[in-house]
Parts: sequence; C-alpha cells; structure tokens
Amino acid sequence: MVDLEHIRGLPPFLHERIIGQDHVIPRVVPIVQNGELGLSDPSRPKGTFLFLGPTGVGKTEITLLLCEYLYKDVGKHCIRLDMSEYQNQESLGLLLGQGETSRGNMGRFYDRAEGRGIILFDEIEKAHPRVLDIFLQVLDAGRITVANGETLNLCNFYIVATSNIGADALMELKNSPMATIERFIEDLAAAELRPEVLARFNVRCVFQKLGYAAQKQIASIMLNKELKNLRNKGYELTAGQGVIDLLVSQGVEPRLGVRRMRTTAESQCRHAVREALMAGKPTSGILVAENGHLVIHS
Repeated sequence: MVDLEHIRGLPPFLHERIIGQDHVIPRVVPIVQNGELGLSDPSRPKGTFLFLGPTGVGKTEITLLLCEYLYKDVGKHCIRLDMSEYQNQESLGLLLGQGETSRGNMGRFYDRAEGRGIILFDEIEKAHPRVLDIFLQVLDAGRITVANGETLNLCNFYIVATSNIGADALMELKNSPMATIERFIEDLAAAELRPEVLARFNVRCVFQKLGYAAQKQIASIMLNKELKNLRNKGYELTAGQGVIDLLVSQGVEPRLGVRRMRTTAESQCRHAVREALMAGKPTSGILVAENGHLVIHS
C-alpha cells in the first residue's frame, strides 16, 4: 500500500535540510515520486540521477537524506561505492567477485540491502572504462551479473552518480549566472564522460557553490544537532556571540566546501564542555567564541 502522505512530505523534508540548492529539489522529487508510485519503468532502476559540482555542497547529502526518508536505515539500504577504488580493470574483481563462488562487493551489499535502496557511485569520472561498461548495464537494464553467474535485479533501487568534474574551474566562475555555470559543467561532463553514460540518467543536476548565508545556515543546523546531543547528556547550552562565524571560518574550505562543518561543530562544542569539566566550572550556559575556540559563560 502506497503511503501518499509520506510521498507528499518529501519536498518539505528536503527543503529543510538541503541548503543553497533549491533548484535541485524540484528536479529530483518527481522522479522519486514516480518510483514510489510505481510509475517508473519496471525493467529499469526506479530513478537515475547524476549530481555534478564541487565537493561539499550537498550531492552526497541529498542522496543520504533520500535514503533516510524512503528506507529509514541508511547504513543498510545505501550502497556507497567510491569509484576511486575502481580505477583499473583488476578492480572489477573487487566489485563483481573473482572465481565461481564469489559475488564481490555488489553481491555482499545487495544482500545487506535486501534488494532495495539507493546505489551511490561516488566520483564516477574516476572509474575504469570497463567499470563504466558495467555501470551502463545497471542504468539500462536494471541488473548486474556477478562472478558466480548470479544476476542481481536492481530495479528496486535508485541509482545516483556524483562527479566533481569542473570543480576547480568553478572557482573562476563563482560570480557567473547559474545558467552559465550549469552549461559549462554539463559541457565538461559531456567531454569527460561517455555520451551513452550521460544519456541514460533521468536527471542531471549541477550543484552550485554555497554562499556565506548558506554556510551560516548549515553551521546553525550542525550546531543545533550537537547542542541537542549534549543536552541529552545533561549539558544545557545555548549559542551566543561569534559562535556561528567561528564555525564557518573553521568548517568551510575552498576545495572541500562545508564537508567539515559537522566535525567542526562537534569538536568545538565538546571542547567547551571538556574544558569546563576539567576546570571544575559550570557546564551549562552560553557558548561564545574566544581565541579560536568555543567556551562556556555561565
């Protein structure tokens, strides 16, 4: 039985959590809704997406959020394959197995996911051409054959590929209109990835670099998550002067985007609590930024 209320709730769920990429969500949601309503081609994956753009802007995050919303258990139902591990022809054995009884990583992950979920091919441009041939089979026919001869049915999966193609060049285009950036990245992807690969995706989205306002919003989200975690441990803290600015200054890097923001928020808040505990001072109060660290003022 299809839960229509749950399907309707996907857009606000994503808009609340994916910051600075509002143009992406309306392109992704219809494909997912088609898949959940049984409107997609039953002989192919439920939906296929290519997410292009620099590191640390939300490409992997939206994939994990989709998995969380649809399947709850991300660790179980998200098969994440780093294509930097599959750069030579021999790596096919790692992916598909070697020998008559082997099923490789795909067989192992497929079993864990119980035949449904999301398969994420990270940095697809790094894959060996033979691995890309396998990828074409996945996109086109919704299946993959592993070393022991078993054919895995992938029609109950969504397929996501990410790519950082053009990330360096984007530094020069940061003040250009989004339409210009999208066209530029799409042209680079077409030159680097095979046309038959690009043609098989339902949706191709270019993620843009995050501005300062978006960075502050993400810092606030990560901070609130960590404050909630600490509150559950008995430490009542609120954010005061300079906290968000400090997290942005330390959690954003030109080439990594906001990828380190979660770690920065966690380490800074825990630093403040740890230092207060060690000094015998109050561990509840207002967090403020002082000399590159967060400290607690009671």
